[in-house]
Amino acid sequence: MKAKLQRIEIKNFKAFRQFQLDLDGRHLLLYGPNGSGKSSLYWALYTFLRSGRKSSISKYFDPAHDERLLNIHEDASAVPGEIAVTIRNQKTKTDTTYPINLLDHATKDNPIIQKAELASDFVTYRFFFGFSDFKNSQRFDLWPLFEREILPFCVSTSGTNPLESWLDVKSGKANPSAYNGRAGAQAYDSFRWATNEFADLLDPIVDSISRKAQEFYDQHFSSGDPAQVDLQLKVTQRPEFEGTDRATSKFKRPILEFGIRVDGKQILRPQSFLNEAKMTQLALSIRFAASLVNLHQSDIKLLVLDDLLVSLDMSNRMKVVEILLSSTFQTYQKIILTHELGLFQELRRHIGSKHGDWNFVTLRGNAKENPQLNIAKSDLEIAQDYLTNDQLAECGNRLRKCVETILEQFLNVANEKKSHGQLLRRGGFASLESKINEAKAYLCQDARNEFAELLQGNFTIEEFRMMLSEEGIDHSKITETNKQKKGKIIAKLLAAREQLQNSTLHVLTDGSRKQLNAVRLLNEVKKIKDRILNPASHAGVTPLYSKEAEDAIKIIQQLQVALDAAMLVI
Repeated sequence: MKAKLQRIEIKNFKAFRQFQLDLDGRHLLLYGPNGSGKSSLYWALYTFLRSGRKSSISKYFDPAHDERLLNIHEDASAVPGEIAVTIRNQKTKTDTTYPINLLDHATKDNPIIQKAELASDFVTYRFFFGFSDFKNSQRFDLWPLFEREILPFCVSTSGTNPLESWLDVKSGKANPSAYNGRAGAQAYDSFRWATNEFADLLDPIVDSISRKAQEFYDQHFSSGDPAQVDLQLKVTQRPEFEGTDRATSKFKRPILEFGIRVDGKQILRPQSFLNEAKMTQLALSIRFAASLVNLHQSDIKLLVLDDLLVSLDMSNRMKVVEILLSSTFQTYQKIILTHELGLFQELRRHIGSKHGDWNFVTLRGNAKENPQLNIAKSDLEIAQDYLTNDQLAECGNRLRKCVETILEQFLNVANEKKSHGQLLRRGGFASLESKINEAKAYLCQDARNEFAELLQGNFTIEEFRMMLSEEGIDHSKITETNKQKKGKIIAKLLAAREQLQNSTLHVLTDGSRKQLNAVRLLNEVKKIKDRILNPASHAGVTPLYSKEAEDAIKIIQQLQVALDAAMLVI
């Protein structure tokens, strides 16, 4: 991205009376209970980006207009409504602020904002509710959902905005002014031409989303399917206008059907064949494909999610988080909004060592009291605050909590990636030391098992003792008595040489070094466990020095990064 959101300032708009959020070019994870202003932030960003192509936005800020979006508890004469977004050029580090209000439409016809709108995407839980809202007997027509949730963010291959083309014909009225004669005929011809133009725009857009959705599904969700699942999104009824006069003319709206094949067999009613989790995966594939096929170039790209993850079952939640944090969406500045505190905390733990690229904030309050923004600090940041204020015992307790959280997250992910029998059973009590030992065992297990299987499969313990005896496998020292036995062992060593070399090389790889680095830091944490991380030790007579706490913070910071790096190569 060449530019990123730097700051959002909102005055007298929906739930906000006065609000400022400094993003500093980072992603945002925000928790806010219902009514706290979370969705108001979503709509402020949506309204701002849409304003670039609108001829006027004054109605949103006009106290006398029926469509105003002002805070009902604020005095508009004292605090006029406004949304102001500051964008920073990442190369020059210069900031530009774009305000929109009753009198100032700074974004109008601005190419940066217009391109940002087309390249950005706003996704809410409503898409998945709409996707599943079909009875078994119903035709799976996604056009109403597509029109509302996807079409506003689509761009044709020629750069034409299909939404504007659709709005030209959506009413189905070819001659709304009731012209007669040649003027009436021209109106009908013009409307028919516009309908055909939109149909020609729609087909390739839907086809490209369908292809990308299949690729996305195959990459992220197909693992474990008992049979091949092929999905298709297809315009089965093109928008058409038939007739030459008012009496005989007829406008046909598009029909956009969703269907699947399982092992090549067509499923006519997928809603009656698939379970909810699989339907959600297919819906996610279509929705994210719609974002990814949008190849419009822009200096700034936003991906704004409002309670998207809350609408998903647990089996899909963390999968979507992994996708969002992967290279798939690396070109987007992400804004994730949720009203579920547990999900906020889980997402934060999942982001882990990448926290420097994120803002974690909470909203409290309501439209009358004005929502208040608070920076949500991590356990490590709180520990650092305690250290700054010389509250060393509190610092140690918070560091222990931080380590336990890091290890619990690591072991949970490890448990999902590999079904190791030694991993701790989640849900029961486990001491900090046992968690450290489990993490070490997991990190060392692959290399240890590889060597153990190789050696145990080729040699007995007696043969190794013989190799380790005084003469070893030195020909000059081997006695006649042991010559035959040693010869067999040497032959085995020569036969296993290639496997032994490969196992040794595996231990020397960069991935193995990352795992061993994580093990080293776990050993360091084990050393400081009783001194710094044991609450009982803080009540003793031996003083807890600031330097020890500082060193512990550095080790724990490194541990988070090291475990994340090690997990990627396992």
